[in-house]
Amino acid sequence: MEDDKIKSLFADFEPELTSDVQFMNNLQRSLTTVDIIRQHAAESRSRNKKAVVIGLVMGFIVGFLFSLLLPYLSDTVSNWQLTLPRESLLKTFANNFNPIAWIVIGTTSVLAALNTYEVSLSLLNPKKSH
Repeated sequence: MEDDKIKSLFADFEPELTSDVQFMNNLQRSLTTVDIIRQHAAESRSRNKKAVVIGLVMGFIVGFLFSLLLPYLSDTVSNWQLTLPRESLLKTFANNFNPIAWIVIGTTSVLAALNTYEVSLSLLNPKKSH
């Protein structure tokens, strides 16, 4: 009984089959699209890696240059510290100059690396033609 009901449901079902040529054309178009997407993804990964390396190098250079200035700044702050009153807020800053300076150097290096990454990534992106 149920078999008859199922057979009657599908009795009028005659799907239109596409030709083999049309199927192959659709398949080829889909494969081409997948290849294009893979190529764009690979190019994007490559640009991203280059931008990361450029950002890291720039962050290292900025940190290195600022750390070279640290002894000169420490001497300047030490001399300046002698002229400050004992209860001055600037005296507290001068007493803790080295840790504050290293925090500033680290922050500056990270910000330089991030900004360089963003700029280099935008410069490495291909120009869109309309």
